[in-house]
Amino acid sequence: MKRKYWILSPNVMNGEDEADWKDSIQDLKRAFIGYDDKHRFGQMFKNEIRIGDVILIAQGQNSNKKFFLCGIVDSEARYEYVDGTPNTSQNRKLKFTIPKERLDELWLDFNDSTWGESKQPATLYHLKPNEVEADNKIVNSLSAELNKQIIKQLMANIKLSEERQSQIKALWNKFKSETKEEDKRFNNQEIDHLITQWKLYRDKIVNNTLSLDDYTNTLGSATATMPGGYLCNFLERTTRTVLGSSKPGNAENFEVKLNNDNQTYFIKSQKKQNATRQEAETYFNDYIKNLFRSIASTSDPLEKIRLVEDTGYSAKQILMKLTVLDNLSDFLYIYSTQWLDELYNEFIDSDSEGILTKNHHVCIVAKKLLGINEQDKGELILLSRFLWRYGNSKAIADLNNPNVIMYGPPGTGKTYSVINSLDFVCQGDSSRYEILQFHPSFTYEDFIEGIKPKGVSKDGNIRFELVNGVFKNFCIKAKNNPEKAFYFVVDEINRANLSTVFGETLSLLEKDYRHDSKNNKNLLRTQYSTLIEDLINEDSEKYKHLAYCIDNNEVKFGVPENVFFIGMMNDVDKSIDAFDLALRRRFKWIRKDCDYEVIEEETRFRGKEEFSNIGQYIKSCEKLNNYISNELGLGKSYEFGHSFFMKISGISKRKEITPNNVEVLFNLYLRPTLKEYLRAVFAESELDNKLDEALNKFKETLK
Repeated sequence: MKRKYWILSPNVMNGEDEADWKDSIQDLKRAFIGYDDKHRFGQMFKNEIRIGDVILIAQGQNSNKKFFLCGIVDSEARYEYVDGTPNTSQNRKLKFTIPKERLDELWLDFNDSTWGESKQPATLYHLKPNEVEADNKIVNSLSAELNKQIIKQLMANIKLSEERQSQIKALWNKFKSETKEEDKRFNNQEIDHLITQWKLYRDKIVNNTLSLDDYTNTLGSATATMPGGYLCNFLERTTRTVLGSSKPGNAENFEVKLNNDNQTYFIKSQKKQNATRQEAETYFNDYIKNLFRSIASTSDPLEKIRLVEDTGYSAKQILMKLTVLDNLSDFLYIYSTQWLDELYNEFIDSDSEGILTKNHHVCIVAKKLLGINEQDKGELILLSRFLWRYGNSKAIADLNNPNVIMYGPPGTGKTYSVINSLDFVCQGDSSRYEILQFHPSFTYEDFIEGIKPKGVSKDGNIRFELVNGVFKNFCIKAKNNPEKAFYFVVDEINRANLSTVFGETLSLLEKDYRHDSKNNKNLLRTQYSTLIEDLINEDSEKYKHLAYCIDNNEVKFGVPENVFFIGMMNDVDKSIDAFDLALRRRFKWIRKDCDYEVIEEETRFRGKEEFSNIGQYIKSCEKLNNYISNELGLGKSYEFGHSFFMKISGISKRKEITPNNVEVLFNLYLRPTLKEYLRAVFAESELDNKLDEALNKFKETLK
């Protein structure tokens, strides 16, 4: 439903005279509208006015009538005061805000208003569309007024501390400065190109000439003549280069789609798997065309938000992309509910529910905070990429989850994503993170502290010394810099005996047992504490570096609150079940699987012309992984990660990926690893047959 504009006469407050009403409004700064359901006004109010509608005040009559913005219906009133007494009746009443700066303008002239002695309910009527269109000045000033209100309210509700705001600004400036000029030029050229293509679709949508073939089709079909082939593919894939990926989860979420037989259609709401074209046409014309037309026909971002969030259309990410194309400066080019929730909860102290509303609000705050030039399309693109990266980086570890294990099949980019994220959040300061790899011989002495050989004495004997382990030294560094976050990263974490490596320090990893430097809580003595004390008593200057902390003349160890521990593992190498239960419960577990979207993006990113059949190749990769996990029964841990499949860009020298290219990739990079996986399940005589079946599955879609 579109936003309605309602005209309200001044006697809504039922004041005795103009002065009383003006004073009461200025006192309240908010007004209530609504009568009980017995009155005609009340019936209209109850059934037609909605949150988000616009309330205008009418002054003058006939051709001299002028409209003034009064406010926006923004929430329901739980009660109102009548003669100073709360009225808790259940009648529906809404509140609207009167902008403070407009108060003086509203009380200029009441001579020709409907103010008078009438005891009837206040006049309320719907402004007709042609009246709104006849005075664009009203609508334009209204949008500007609304934006002022929203921005003012959001900036007052920023949750970020001053320190955090400064950190985010520093990250943004570094991110922007590191963006290459050629990438900036590409972004600007690409966005202009996409907007030109979008106008072809938009004209059809607004003029109501968008056809079913324009909406859903098969790439390469003779009827797929629009940019990207058809609208769903254009919104999901073609525009992702600079406007982000709006994955709908499943193509069936487009509500109606052409099946692979190119004849029948899937209609989701009607649960029809093989609908006729006539049935698909009817559903498309009755539901989808009107929805897309309503969204594209309004330039008001708040109305677009309401239309998107009120609909039952499944692929709302696609509607969000459509909204972005029309309002590039009003929304982030991010469509993930998870990341938008994360950003909203960190940036804004409020309780908005709609995901597109959250997108809009975070966009407003981020633009103000970072000083974004809204006229610069390239900078808007960078803003969304920056916040996407910021959200992903922050999600690795935070104050509520300082210990994280990232696990999944080999080749899913666990190490790459962690290092990339840490370089981002640490602004290139590598001293704030440590990366090492565990192995079976890694010990407590390597990790915390212990006696280790340190050369040979003059008489030829091996000399031993007490030394700090890598984690203890890292904790000492973090303790001495409490204002910064430090990240300790362990690759192949499951290859060492973890209970032995951590020893008695295991409990100190837990969030509630981190060292509080203000009152020296959560410290413990280690097995070498007494020896360190003796050494310090012998020579304080020489051995004081061995102590993490000296508390009441006792040497103790702790894990600072500003240390984040990140482990990574390929769970195919060693089952997660091998983790000690006491250790496992102290970590947040994040699974990383094959990301097929990365395969697509990486082929373009490497400077090659995008493969014409990249979609088919992605399906081939999915088929192979499904065959491994389901048909061979190995499970998802034995699937191949996207880094394996991305090697196709170095094998295929033409625009089209051929079955022969896929066979080369399989034999060079996949067959040896898969053969080792299969040895644990099948007899040696069956291995070649199973591998050939896997190759055929891999090539099947490209034949």
